[in-house]
Amino acid sequence: MSVTWNDKEIKALSGKLLRKLDVRGATLDVFLLGDRDMAALKARFIKKKTEPNVLSFREPVRFPHPETKKRYLGEIYLNRGIITKSPKRAAPLLLHGILHLLGYDHRRRVETMKMESLEKKILKRI
Repeated sequence: MSVTWNDKEIKALSGKLLRKLDVRGATLDVFLLGDRDMAALKARFIKKKTEPNVLSFREPVRFPHPETKKRYLGEIYLNRGIITKSPKRAAPLLLHGILHLLGYDHRRRVETMKMESLEKKILKRI
């Protein structure tokens, strides 16, 4: 069975992941981009030589968002080509992006282990 991801499905998945992370009263934006646009965005902001699969940009502290009363976490960009070819990668990539918006990182080994452990725990529950 082939799965294609649309805006409504991605929104539902992000809501589910936020609930599993026990994040309430928050919102975020998710954008699906093609390979070329993801590569250009990654080249502009991230210098590491890795696959351009997910990018997250946290909202600056106290940045006003009059359109929502919820806490705005930021933006996540997913590579549409990757999740179209491998639909099962959507949840792990989206979760990874959400964790970055929540302040998790993988710059040091201990941070990487903590983030990966939480990813595995949440993915088992969905």
